[in-house]
Amino acid sequence: MRIVKGKALILSIVLVAFLVRLVYIIAFREHILTFSENVLGDTQQYVLMAENLLSGKGLMISPARLAYRPPLYPMFLAGIYYLFGSGYWPIRIVQIILDSLSCIIVYISGRSIFNPKVGILASLICAFYPFFIYYTGFELTETLFIFLIVLVMLYFIKAAENPHPKNFVLAGILLGLSSLCRPAMLGFFFIASVGIVVTLKAKGIATVRNVGILFLFFAITIAPWTIRNYLVFRRFVPVTAVSGKVLWEGNNPQSMGGPCQYWPEEINGLSEIEQDRYLARVAIKLIKHNPTRFVKLMGVKFIRFWNVIPNARQYSRPRDKIISLSSYGLILPFSIVGMLLSWKIWRKSLMLYLLIAYFTLLHMVFLASIRYRAPIMPFVIIFAAHGLWLAIKRVNRIKGDIVK
Repeated sequence: MRIVKGKALILSIVLVAFLVRLVYIIAFREHILTFSENVLGDTQQYVLMAENLLSGKGLMISPARLAYRPPLYPMFLAGIYYLFGSGYWPIRIVQIILDSLSCIIVYISGRSIFNPKVGILASLICAFYPFFIYYTGFELTETLFIFLIVLVMLYFIKAAENPHPKNFVLAGILLGLSSLCRPAMLGFFFIASVGIVVTLKAKGIATVRNVGILFLFFAITIAPWTIRNYLVFRRFVPVTAVSGKVLWEGNNPQSMGGPCQYWPEEINGLSEIEQDRYLARVAIKLIKHNPTRFVKLMGVKFIRFWNVIPNARQYSRPRDKIISLSSYGLILPFSIVGMLLSWKIWRKSLMLYLLIAYFTLLHMVFLASIRYRAPIMPFVIIFAAHGLWLAIKRVNRIKGDIVK
């Protein structure tokens, strides 16, 4: 009976998550359309790639931008456009479904690492977390990427409990798909491999086999796009050709740690690959020339990444600050408590620590924004749910002592 009630509660949370998001895209339809058309350049590029794919032009923005964006999200859009049309509703309904399903995965992860109550609290917080709700309204990678990344981490958690090859196969495939959605996940393979070696009690050949399986299926998943890029550019480009651009954008002389549209004149007339490599060289040269500024910028980016209020000017209204403070502003302190007090089960939660640290450091080096924090928020929320559950237990214990 308890199991049945638990399942009913989780399904209820997922249903509520779906309805909350549905109300959002109905109520804010005009804002979503206006903001997408006038502000979000990313949205326009992903839509253009999907349309080019469907029209037979290929998966590209233009002939001059062949590997500027990763392929998975435009393919996801193209699939929805092909099946349901390209109107306002299809993509948003699918993203609402994915985001609601993410709540279930967060519950399973929270239950596996801690206990069912933490899982329920975490899924409930995710159901109402305003930033997750917000991104379902836009043609952006966030919703799909979050769905993939919570699945990746779930199978890493499963692998820590049961190092069966199946779990590493699925983790490798999902890690590859998440990298094709956001190339930021490419580097996490190496971090995850270290986590596997440290976490698993079985050592030696078994560990080498598990890491090998993970790498094999990770590589197989991204290989078609990497081969395509090699055929196009005759150079090794795993997913996109923008790492140099992003490094420059986050460290150029005018950069304040966030998006900065300042480009040297020397890149004019260069090819896509040549532009990226030139910007990488110049950015590294600047960092070497002035390491003190680089370190200071890392501090600025750390604050931007974990800021409790939005950084961007278009989100500087009092309403936006209140929404952020009343949601993320409450989650963050409980999450810190939850992280600090989960050290006794560090093997179970190590992958979550590593992912949070990896994303933080990555964006301290490149670009930082609260939008880039969104993919790790499900795991920050799991730790917050653990901290909240411990606080509730403590309060109940104090009340019991008072009654006695």
